[in-house]
Amino acid sequence: MAEPSRRTLALGLVGSPIRGGNVDLLVDQVLAGAASQGVHIEKIFLNDLTIRPCQSCGPSSHGVGPHDAGSHDVGSHDMGSHGVGSHAGHCRIDDDMRQIHALIDAANILILGTPVYFDTVSAQMKLLIDRCNCMTPLLIQPDGTCAFAERPACRKRAVLVAVAGSRQQFRALRVTVKGFLKWVGAELFEEVLYAHDSTTRGGVRDDAKTLEAAFHAGVRAAGRPEPRTKREEG
Repeated sequence: MAEPSRRTLALGLVGSPIRGGNVDLLVDQVLAGAASQGVHIEKIFLNDLTIRPCQSCGPSSHGVGPHDAGSHDVGSHDMGSHGVGSHAGHCRIDDDMRQIHALIDAANILILGTPVYFDTVSAQMKLLIDRCNCMTPLLIQPDGTCAFAERPACRKRAVLVAVAGSRQQFRALRVTVKGFLKWVGAELFEEVLYAHDSTTRGGVRDDAKTLEAAFHAGVRAAGRPEPRTKREEG
């Protein structure tokens, strides 16, 4: 994984376990659209990473840093000059999420790609979502009460790429995704929802309309909204 860039960054997070599958290909198309507008792109294949489940560590003392105390902290990574931001890096678990937290914090555009499993996101994507709870941490206040830190303003744009069977629905998945985006300071800006019956890996390659829609979703997320074509609205 590359270090976070100071340039405008579009971060693609692929929650499918299948390389070259529909989710992976559609995230590529969104990223290509963003790149066509001069945006720096980064893609992370979550299935390749070591991400432990959230351990529900509970509140931290107000002002406590990411490496202060905690039985789950098993080491630390030197993030160098690209160190995690004010809302990232509070997790006590030392695994690949350290870098993901920093990238999410740095990104201007988030592309979340997931298949629909049991009406919601994949296990890979849910691990990431749960581990981002620390980006709006629960803090112990000076008077002993607990309160969540102020959430970051919704300054990021997000694109949801979701792939499902033709009889599945996206409604429950949207609830999860929108809750996560609010937590990390992003708003859902574009959706690429692909429902199909094919059992062919990467079958979306043959669906020019969906590929085009994904590309233009990336273009719009990276700049001023483009007018949708009739084919995209179709």
